[in-house]
Amino acid sequence: MKLRTKLPLVVVPLIAGPLLLVGLLAYIELKNSSENTGRQQVDTLIEQFDNQLQQTIASAKANVSIFSDDLLLKNYLLTEDAEERYGLLQRPLQKKLLTIQRVYPEYYEIRVLLPDGYEDLRLVNRDLPNLIEEEASSPTFQAMRSVEQDTLAQVGINPDNGALALYVSCQIRLVNIAVDSFRAAPKLRGYLSLTISLQRLIDALSPSPWPQGGIILTDTSGAILAASKELDTPQLLADYDLAQNIIQQADMSLPLLNNQQYHHHSRRLQEGLWVHMLFPQSELLKDSRDISQLVLIVCLAAITCSIPLLLFLLRRQFLKPVENLNQALASLGEQQQLVQVAVQSDDEIGELSHSFNNMSLALNESNEKIRNLAFSDSLTGLPNRLMFAKNLRREIETARRSKGSLALLFIDLDNFKHINDTQGHQAGDQLLVKVADIIQANLRGYDSLSRVVGGDELLSVARLGGDEFTLLLQHLDTELMAGQVADRLIRAISEPIDVLGKPCYIGCSIGIATYPNDGNTGEDLIKHADMAMYQAKMRGKGNYQFFSNTIATLSEQRVFLDQRLHQAVDELNFELHYQPIIDSKTQEIVSVEALIRWNDAQLGAVPPDQFIPLAEENGLILAIGAWVMEEAAQQQSVWKKSNLPCLKIAINVSSIQLNQPDFAQQMADLLIKYKLSKDDLYVELTETALLQGEGLALDNLHKMHQLGISIALDDFGTGYSSLSYLQNLPIDILKIDRSFIMNLQEHNNGVILSAIITMAHALGMKVVAEGVEDHQHLAFLDTEGCDLLQGYLFSRPCPAREIEQLLEKSPLLPALA
Repeated sequence: MKLRTKLPLVVVPLIAGPLLLVGLLAYIELKNSSENTGRQQVDTLIEQFDNQLQQTIASAKANVSIFSDDLLLKNYLLTEDAEERYGLLQRPLQKKLLTIQRVYPEYYEIRVLLPDGYEDLRLVNRDLPNLIEEEASSPTFQAMRSVEQDTLAQVGINPDNGALALYVSCQIRLVNIAVDSFRAAPKLRGYLSLTISLQRLIDALSPSPWPQGGIILTDTSGAILAASKELDTPQLLADYDLAQNIIQQADMSLPLLNNQQYHHHSRRLQEGLWVHMLFPQSELLKDSRDISQLVLIVCLAAITCSIPLLLFLLRRQFLKPVENLNQALASLGEQQQLVQVAVQSDDEIGELSHSFNNMSLALNESNEKIRNLAFSDSLTGLPNRLMFAKNLRREIETARRSKGSLALLFIDLDNFKHINDTQGHQAGDQLLVKVADIIQANLRGYDSLSRVVGGDELLSVARLGGDEFTLLLQHLDTELMAGQVADRLIRAISEPIDVLGKPCYIGCSIGIATYPNDGNTGEDLIKHADMAMYQAKMRGKGNYQFFSNTIATLSEQRVFLDQRLHQAVDELNFELHYQPIIDSKTQEIVSVEALIRWNDAQLGAVPPDQFIPLAEENGLILAIGAWVMEEAAQQQSVWKKSNLPCLKIAINVSSIQLNQPDFAQQMADLLIKYKLSKDDLYVELTETALLQGEGLALDNLHKMHQLGISIALDDFGTGYSSLSYLQNLPIDILKIDRSFIMNLQEHNNGVILSAIITMAHALGMKVVAEGVEDHQHLAFLDTEGCDLLQGYLFSRPCPAREIEQLLEKSPLLPALA
């Protein structure tokens, strides 16, 4: 058989069969599409109805919560004398509720119910009988009593008018401060209930989008609550129970109603309320039948007209270009870098060839960009974490085969967060770019690792993220070389760096881990270098540390300490001790400093200088600080009620607490809560807290000063000791660091102490000397006119009960002659 005969016999079935199949599939798809469109319309309508109902419920819940917080309503419910409640408070409360009803006319019934279900107050804005006043046995009240949350929304038939309504109620729990303890739990005093008309939602049920179809609202049993006006529900649902879908938990069914098949969709809107959509299937498939006939005609015409033309085009213009494209696609699938095909015509095949060439070119460019993005840091251009890990694994394998060694340097910038926060992210980004340049500029030939990957030279320097960099050194003879590189980088980065035209001073801390001594995998080396870096920061920053088993142990201990501290905060496993502060003239206790103590079940007594810095790192300092403030205020309240001599309590505050926007308000709230005066508490801040303080910290200082709360500057003399903040900030008390007192005879400390006391008095400040431990210290400070004294000579920090014993024998020492 010749090819001219064989080709039609092959092509005709191949063309006609698919076209007929396409027609059939098109019909099926159109039918499915129509059904899906109908379902989507149903879902949209139900969703709209549901959204309207939920918005109404959400708005009512929010309003009833606001209304229930009204002071007049609270006083009304707290007044147990019925005659006083009705005579004095009922009319003002009715006026207030009437104002609410004018704003929200759809809230046509507002009721106040007592805990036993008695309807104590009812306000309506329409002619509505009150058939039931005792609501204790009503389903709505039973639901109010049994619900756990404060607010409850229910939909049901109002027994007073037989209309569908939304009931939104709120439990009102109050503490009667006149008779209850201030720690007593709030008691249920009553309920505020809104009855809301759902007429607007019912009106939205009509008109129905489908002839002979509509929307029906029912309860869980299928009883009809409302329906579209177009539906003849008695006739349509004569032999059909809408609750079938509810019982069977089916979203959709196809019942036979009035001798035709209907689509029945149902959805639960909320407890006891269901929405049902009913519409004939014939309406759904009407458009698909018409379009399917047209598709059949088009398919037959296409078969008749297209076969001769397709045979010709198949021979002359299609087979060869397609073969070329197929070969090109195969080459592209083999991951060749760039594939192009010859364009032989200007028709669709030619356009397809053009498109393929453009696609191949764009794909090649995209692959290049993806490779760059995947393995490069977008800010500095250095290899990123992914590329560094890849290089590290490769070099470890090379070193393993050659029995060589590697050193990994983990570099973390010091004080970068402060620069980023104070000068902005733009300055921080520029600083990172310049640090990357400094690191690369300070590497010599033996420091760097060069590998050609895809024509790009990737160095061993990488940015892991944030202000963390890594450096891989290979072919090391000794660890000394790694230390030399680290020292050179530390010195280079400590130099001033120009950022946005201003000199910026930072430093870096470096941790070093070596292969194979400190780990056999890249993950181990990075983890151990990170541990060593953290140890470098703990030792004062600006230095480098090699990883060791001691560092690993310290890291594990720190992790364990962090876990125990979290548990201690959760359980409030702390205690406050108080150290007396003595008036230098009378030797009497005038104030105490609150000092936190933590005695852990597993760690024993943990010194504050170990867990407080950790709490400042992990954010627990806010919870700890809040507990200290609360505990000190409560203790001061107890002492005042015991008629003990008037004492002030000093509370230590960290820079993190001071930078909270509501810190000053917290102090004010404590004074109000425990009925304290402004002279009962004062705060102690370190010089570091002041130096690191930003706008919020300074605002809090001035707000506390306006409240009359005194501010003490702790550990004066250990920091910058700048006169500028002494002059410009509201500091009332200066606490001289104990190191000056302990070393009184060394380095002219006595002269410095005398100058500090004189300067503080000139600025109108009182002076507290810490660390007074012997009579020599006492005599010197008394001679120099120091106002207040604190130290072991008088008392160690002790629990509150021991402070009370010390007050009984105050003064603690006889006055100096």
